[in-house]
This record gives sequence, C-alpha cells and structure tokens, in this order.
Amino acid sequence: MRPAPTASVGSDSSDPSVGLGRFLPPAHYHAGVDTVEGGPLSDVGPVVDEERPSRRRPRGSTAGARPGSPLMSERIERVVDGRWALAETVLVVLSAVAAWVIRFAQDDAFITYRYSRNLARGEGLVFNTGERVEGYTNFLWTALHALPERLGWSTPLFSQLVGIATMVGAVLLTGVLARRLFATRGLALLAQAALVANVTFLGYGTGGLETMLQTLLVLGVTVALLPFGTERSVDHGWPVRRLVAGVLGGLAVLTRMDSAVLVTTVVLVHLVAVWRTDRDVDPVPAVTGDRGAAVRRAIAAACWVGLPAVAVMLPWLVWKWGYYGSLLPNTFTAKSSANPVVPFVYGVVYLLCFFLSYAAFLLIGRARRLGRSFLAIPGMAQVCCVVPVWFLYICVVGADFMEFRFVVPAIPLLALLAAYLVDPVTSVLRQVLLVGTLLAFSAAHAVAPTILPYPVLTFTQISHWPSDSPTAWQAMGELLHEQFPGGPDVPGQPVIAVAPLGVIGYFADLPTIDMLGLADATVAREGATFDLYYPGHVRMATVPYLEERGVDLVIGQPRVVPADPGRSSYRLSEVTNLWPAADLNLLPEQARIIEVPVTDDQVWLLVWLEPNERVAEAVRRNGWRVLPIERVCDPSDQPNWFARAAVGDATCG
Repeated sequence: MRPAPTASVGSDSSDPSVGLGRFLPPAHYHAGVDTVEGGPLSDVGPVVDEERPSRRRPRGSTAGARPGSPLMSERIERVVDGRWALAETVLVVLSAVAAWVIRFAQDDAFITYRYSRNLARGEGLVFNTGERVEGYTNFLWTALHALPERLGWSTPLFSQLVGIATMVGAVLLTGVLARRLFATRGLALLAQAALVANVTFLGYGTGGLETMLQTLLVLGVTVALLPFGTERSVDHGWPVRRLVAGVLGGLAVLTRMDSAVLVTTVVLVHLVAVWRTDRDVDPVPAVTGDRGAAVRRAIAAACWVGLPAVAVMLPWLVWKWGYYGSLLPNTFTAKSSANPVVPFVYGVVYLLCFFLSYAAFLLIGRARRLGRSFLAIPGMAQVCCVVPVWFLYICVVGADFMEFRFVVPAIPLLALLAAYLVDPVTSVLRQVLLVGTLLAFSAAHAVAPTILPYPVLTFTQISHWPSDSPTAWQAMGELLHEQFPGGPDVPGQPVIAVAPLGVIGYFADLPTIDMLGLADATVAREGATFDLYYPGHVRMATVPYLEERGVDLVIGQPRVVPADPGRSSYRLSEVTNLWPAADLNLLPEQARIIEVPVTDDQVWLLVWLEPNERVAEAVRRNGWRVLPIERVCDPSDQPNWFARAAVGDATCG
C-alpha cells in the first residue's frame, strides 16, 4: 500500500484540507520547499541549481519504484544537467515539426474559411450572400482568417501555421504550470514530453479549426489564476494576473463559446480558494477568520476577472444579437437531438474510447496507487477540477465525430497525470515496455484507418486538404468551380446542396445550401431526422425545402461509384446513400442522376433536381451521362444494419 505523503514533502494527509474536496493546503506546508526571502517562489516553482540539478525525488511519485532505483525525472535531470531552456526548446521544435509532418485540414475548417472569405469580400459574416445565419462557433478564429482571404494567401496554410504557433504556446504554458506544481523540473519536462507524445494533441496543432487557440487561451487563464493559496502559488501581482485572466477568458469565449464552461470552472475554483484562504496573500485587507472579509476578497477578485471579460465579450454579444437575432449559434440547434439520453451515452463511449485508444488501461494499477498522492500535491486538485467538468460537458452535448477533438483542451492536464504515473521505474525493462507501448498506441492515431465510424473518424478519414486525389472533396469543388466560374453572384449560377459543407462549398464558390443545417436555420429546425445518432448529423434537408430554395444540383454525401456504361437508371434506394433520412419519394418527376467522370473508371453522382441552363450546357459540353431514377427499392443497396440505419426508412421503409 502506498504511504501517505508527509509534511516533508508538502502535504499533510492528516489535515482535512488536503484532497479534491478542499482547495487549500494549510499554511504550515513549507518543509522541503525551496523559498526565497519574502515567500514561496512564483511561476517556476522550486529553485533548481542550474549548475547542480536537484537529485531529490519528486513528491509522492516513488510508489512502485524499487528502493534506490532512479525515477524517469531524475534520469532527465542528469541528462539535461541544468540546460533546461535548451531542453524545452528542443521539445517544442520537435512538437512543431511533428505537427507539420502529420498536418491536415478537416472539412469543417472550410466552413470557417468561406465565412472569412465573405467577410473579406465585404459581404459580412455569412455563408451565402444576404443570409445571416451563424453557422460557425469560432468568431475570433473566423475573423482572423479574413486576413489571408483579403491578402490572397492560402487560407488553409495560414491556418495550419497559426495552429502550430498556438500549439507551441500551449506546450510552453503547460511547462509553466507543471514547474509550479511539481517538485522537480525533470518531472515538469516529462509532463511536457507526455503532452507532445499525444498524437491527438499534435494533430490538432493543424486541422484548421480553433481547437488549439482555445486550448492556449484556457491554459493562459489557468496559469494566471491557479493554484491559489498553496505553497506553490504565486504570491504577488494578483490584480494584474486577474486582469489578464479576464481578458484571456473573454477571448477564449470569442474563440469558442463553450470555452465558458472551462473558464468559468477555473474562475470559480480560484474564487473559492480566495474565500477560504486564511492568509492575507490578496491585496484586499483581511482579518483571519472574518467571513465578511473573505467574501469581500472573493468579490474583489471576481471583479478583477469579470470586468475585463465582460468588456471583451459584451460588444460581441450585442453585435451577435443585432446581426443574427440570437446569442446562440445556429449550430447549437442543428446539433441538438430530441432524445438527450442517446447523446449522453455516446459521449460516455467517446471518452472511454479515447482512453482505451491510448492504452490508459496499462496505467490503472499505478493510478490506484498514486492517485491520492497526485491530488495531494499542493494546488493539483484546484488545477484538475476542470477535467471532470469538461468531460461532463462532452457527454451532455453528445461529443463529436472528429478524432477526439473535444478532449484536446483537457490533454495538457491529463499530461500532468500521465507524467506522474510513468515516472516511477520498477525496472528498466518494464519501463521501456510500458512507455514503448503507450507511444505505439499514440502513434497509431496518426495512421490508423477508420474501421467503424463510431464513435469517431480518425485523422486519415477527416483529412481533406491538401489532396491531389481526383475523388477527393477538394477536387470535386474545384471541378464545379471550373465548370461554373465567376463566383456566387454570376446570374444563372446553379445552386448546390451538400452535406459535408466545407471543402466542396469553399472551392466551388457557388450558392450552397447546407443539407445538415449548420448554416441553414430552416434545416436546423425542420429537417428530417436521422434514425441513427451521430454528432453534428441530426437533421437532413427535405426534398420540398430544397425545391423551395431553388436547388439545381444535390451533392448530398458525395458518392463516387464504378463507371458502368451498360447502366440505364438508378434505383431510389441507391440515391438514399447520398441523400439519407429524407423521403425521396417526393422527388420531382424531372429529377435525374448526372454521372460526372472523375477517373477513367469512376463517376461522381449528382442529383439534377431542377432544370438549369448552365447545368444543361455543362452536360452537353462534357458529354456527361444523365440517367432517370426508378421509383423502386432494393435491400441489397444497404447491405448491412449500419448502412440501413444510416439512411433510415423514410424512403424505402
């Protein structure tokens, strides 16, 4: 059984204030902590002699290690030997290179880019000219990308470079937090290494979305405010730190609205710590034991954080209300399921799969032995409170379908735990096997194919840029742009409808209807519902609605099939594979399938819904085949239960 930490290692297990339920270790924790005149050290944690690195074992990390055997953190200290800045520089450079090697851009990023392009064109933050629908959740990120659109740069490349820069910032801030919490810089560097070794974290260094900027800003708020009132806390400059936290928190919410969950949790933990502290570390005068003074300190701290946050967010919220007529984005409605139980269960499975895919089960034994001492580290419980709150939020909203993207803001904190658990070395061979296995499971995330798209699609499946494949969505969008040049304002341009809205909609640059409703308020509220829950895929545009909107070409879920010169028609059940959930019996009689060759032996299927002269001209010019749709269904067109559940029974039920 693991021995309880003692006062000599900065945590008195006999004091009831130690643990997750209490935020503040008592004021007498001091033994074994390097101090400077005037109080505990601030950002960098304990003093480590740069010429003679500390050989002390990190507090509470020796359980399971053989007597006299070194810890991984001690090995790191011997190797680095005081060259900490160089070691950290090498680590962040390696992380940037690794993120660049596995770089990608996902489809949803191009929804942002199209909004940014219309902003740069002077059309406003809209997906289609004149349609004010908030089909994005990342205002600050979207506004930022108007810059490359305005200057004619490659927006996806700009996004990847900015993403890698923010990822490097997140690695550095994780180091600041780890040095503040852990007893040695070796263990802090190990935590940074654990973070960089996580391929999900590295992957979203690019990806094209706001994930890493959100992570950086939330980490900034955490570093500014936590821990508070412990021997590892900063003991000066709190008004400025709270002011900075408020600004960063406001920017985090502008970057992604659900950052409010993370930021609010961090701020509440800080305020509770301020209220419960027995020491006058705050600039507001206080009397020990005076509950009124404690409340005043907490109120003053809340004002220092809240006022700058409100100053950042309020103008944006006022503008949102006036421009879109709502404070919540349309995506909230589009992704909301009528049955809240199914998304919650999906979220639980999503989190379990995340930990299983990183072989976390190998650390269960160590977690049972070391978990209490980890949380007993002064300030660690405060910092880690955000993780269960964020995981609960993930379950409530039904998670996401992209390679564990929602977990990324919590990964820096999980890296602290991972480093603490792998630090003890029971034997060199077992340690090599453990670390090697964990790294292998992580590396698999960069290359693993999607076998079953539940609960997530892997990086190989969601990567849509850059791509030279003629069957890629990028090539499809470019083909449409080539056939119908001039942009969305050219008279007579065909209106297209597509389910994966981003890449095809961005490169085609045509009037585009979002069949999943993220950028279409009517579909979000009134679209046909899917039988099978999938995050972000809750509703589908109906036939009457697309007719009402004047859609000419329905792309749906892009479908490429083998070319068959002998084919004379398509069955209705075949069409459901590209247009699921909706009742296709309502298709107009003139609806046809256009076969667009993309390779010598493959064709891309489009539903020609309404007559359009420019489409007819493209058909004649390119010799595309146009085939009728038979109003019959064949069960073999959906060969398994998953395919049948995905398309639903509205058409062939």
